[in-house]
Amino acid sequence: MHPFCREAHYGNKKLIINAMAGENSRKVLATKRYVNAIMEKYTIEDYIKIMNKFKIDKAVIVSLNVKTAYGFYMVNNDDIADFVSKYPERFIGFGCIDVPAQNAIDELDYAINSLNLKGIKLVPPAQKFDLSNKKFDPLWAKMIDSNILLWTHGGHQQSFIGSEAKYGHPMLIDDLALRFKDLIIIIGHMGVPWMWEAWSVAARHENVYIDISSHPHLYKWFPFDAYKSYNITNKLLLATDYPLVHYSEIFLEFDKINIDDGFRNKILGENAQKLLKIS
Repeated sequence: MHPFCREAHYGNKKLIINAMAGENSRKVLATKRYVNAIMEKYTIEDYIKIMNKFKIDKAVIVSLNVKTAYGFYMVNNDDIADFVSKYPERFIGFGCIDVPAQNAIDELDYAINSLNLKGIKLVPPAQKFDLSNKKFDPLWAKMIDSNILLWTHGGHQQSFIGSEAKYGHPMLIDDLALRFKDLIIIIGHMGVPWMWEAWSVAARHENVYIDISSHPHLYKWFPFDAYKSYNITNKLLLATDYPLVHYSEIFLEFDKINIDDGFRNKILGENAQKLLKIS
């Protein structure tokens, strides 16, 4: 979940709108309304209220840093730590680091050791970098040493104009998982459109998991049966990408999936509970 709210900090509003809307004048107006709403109207308490409405016990909240690629951030790591401190029983904090930046290792150290965040969320298609490039290996090694999870955007990315889909391909994550077997990696957004490739990576690597956020309308094509057949039902995690995708959309489509209750309960929380070591 992205805690876009008025208590959070943001980069340049014009850059954010340009990145989300491009030159499309009709989309610009809607994007301005959306950006103004999250920056000025919604509060962090509103996020707690919507969680209560949908009976969500805990949510992982994430920051977003695309300063090298686009020149802005949306919610910073200090915001995430602040929201967790206000609602420690409801939020688990994952930071974001600007991987292509020269100070990325310092950002990571600050997120882990100063802010006590429990994971890192990256968006390679928007941040425009290749996860498998060995020059970034010190980051992954530090995450392992600090027992920090890596949650990375998998698949293409539609929120920002000019994002590069190739950097979201699951086979880049395959390469990373091969070299860093102790790094827990969560592939976000089902790997869309490479859902079978994402399944392959999860099936072959004990350290790789998948979340089913962002694309509820594609659940009918997602290979849930393959996860069941290969006895890797422990690999799937519920996520939403709220407020970019509403809880109501996610749960409406999730309820239609033809899986048994045991598998359903694993996705709804049991898998995440074990992975995040929630008692």
